[in-house]
Formats: sequence, structure tokens, C-alpha cells
Amino acid sequence: MNTEELAVLIYRNKKMNVDEKIKLYEELIKYYPDMEVIERINCKHYDSVKEMIQEEIKRIKELKEKLEKEEQDVVYTYNYWCNRCHNGYSIVIEGKDEYRDIYKTFNEVIDLIDNEIKEDEEKEIISFRIRKREFSKDSKYDIGAEYKLNEDRKMEMVNIYDFKSEWLDISNICLNIPTPFKKGDLLVGTSKTPFGEGFVLNYDRFPFVLKWLCTWRENFQEILDAGNHDSSDMQGPGYLISENNELYCDNIFDYDSWEYFEGKLEGIDRLLKSVSSLLKGEIDITLFISAYEKIIQEYHSSFYWFTDEGLKLCGFSEKEILEIRGK
Repeated sequence: MNTEELAVLIYRNKKMNVDEKIKLYEELIKYYPDMEVIERINCKHYDSVKEMIQEEIKRIKELKEKLEKEEQDVVYTYNYWCNRCHNGYSIVIEGKDEYRDIYKTFNEVIDLIDNEIKEDEEKEIISFRIRKREFSKDSKYDIGAEYKLNEDRKMEMVNIYDFKSEWLDISNICLNIPTPFKKGDLLVGTSKTPFGEGFVLNYDRFPFVLKWLCTWRENFQEILDAGNHDSSDMQGPGYLISENNELYCDNIFDYDSWEYFEGKLEGIDRLLKSVSSLLKGEIDITLFISAYEKIIQEYHSSFYWFTDEGLKLCGFSEKEILEIRGK
């Protein structure tokens, strides 16, 4: 990978702390060749990628200093996320309402967080976010800093940003990364949202069955070279099971964070195995329908999520559609 792509990979890394990132950025500047950064959607042109990297180093250092600086007329809040299990899968649940309590100094918040960690007997807390805002309706900044807990249960800052600033150029560069994934693969994605401000560490989405991936387009690199994509395009649709026990298709973001699902499918999640086998051509539609009916009969299911057009294509009459809509 070239210098620009390596810089973006460092930025997108969800496990590396900011000090480690700065060290690697500095190595890129010192040892790697310079290059132009083309203008893209949500990313301006740079004659030198090293200029963009230097701006990112400066941004991290300045925001970190601002976050920890003692000032008048500011408020601090914090919240944390806990690792829980649902149907055998690891999920992340927000553990504290950050708007409930406010504090005056950074050190006060750190002391409170230290106590939270010590009292966390089940060791479910995996990450924290600290926010600092001016106590004014005309506040000029709103800093958010995210921390992971390392193996020693110590906090390490992994991300920092200003909610009031525009999106960073480095955060919007779409990468063409080789992957081994194929249609029908059972995967998990470890990002909660399209990468940017406010990701949660160690988030394991429910498993999904891959339907398509953006890099499969024959002209994908040509599109990137023309600057017509940003990081939100690093995704592909996949089939999931909703909290309402519905099989549905949705975009799964940050394909660079996907991993093969190695867990055991139980209950209604067994449908995903059927979908996977169908998409891979290992079973026919008749067997899939039979398996679907057998598994789904134990669970509530509705057609709420489907459009009228889609239901018509499945053979539903106008009367039946009206009944489904409760009309």
C-alpha cells in the first residue's frame, strides 16, 4: 500500500491508542515517499500527503491538550459501554447517561472513571467517552475523547474529535482493500457505525450473510481514482435477523472490519445458515423455503418491513396487503 493508504489505515484502526498512531504517522513522514492526495468527495486536494498527516498529528495533540486543560465555564460529562451477550453473541450496551451528571474538571472525571473500573466486578465495561463543552449556548467546541480498557484495565485514548468541526479529510478516503469474502459468507462486522466520530470499541454485530461487496465492481478502482467515493461507501448489503425476529437486508459498513463468523447459530439465527447455503448455490429454493417455514414457525413474523410492490411480486392480492397494513 502507498503512503496515503497506510495513513488512512492507521487512522481507521480501532484498537491502537492515539500515541501509537502518532508514532506511526511520524514514521510515515520520515521513511515513506511523499505523494499527492487527489480531491475527493469530502476530502480536499493536498500536494503532499505528509501535510495531511502532519495536520492529523497536530489535531490530535491540540484537542488532547484542550480536553485536559483546566478552564472556567466548561462542563465535562462521560459515559461508558458494557459488553453483554444476546443469543450467544457479544453486543455493546451504553451503560451511563452522559447528560445526567456534569463535572468541572478533567481530573474529577478521571477519578470517577477509576472508581467505575474498580467497582466493575463483572468486568463488562469495555470503553469510555469523555466530553468537554463550554458552558454557553455559543460554545465554540465540543470535544469527545474515546478510551479503551487495556489488558491491565487501564484507560487508553483511541480517538478524539470536535463535534463542531467538519469531517476530517483523512477520515473520508475510501480504500480498495483486498478481501477473501464471497457472496453467501457468514460474517460479523466490528464497527457499530460508518467509521468516523463516535465509534465504539469491540462492538460485535450480530452475524450477517454477505450479499454484495463494493470492491466487486469491475471499475471500482477507476471510480476511486476519479474521487467519486468516500469512506461511507466502504460497505455492502447483507442479511441479518432483527430484534423482532425478522430476516431483512441492510448495508453493513466498514468492510475493512469484517471477520468470518465462527460462532454457533441457534434459534431463529439458523435462518442465516439457510440463506448462506442458498446464496452459495448449495441448496435450492424449495429446501430453503421448507427450512424457513420450519424455523420461523416458533417466532412471530410479519410483512411490515416489505413494500406493497414487493408483496405484489410475491403474489399477495390487494386485499391481503390491506389486511397486512391493518386497513
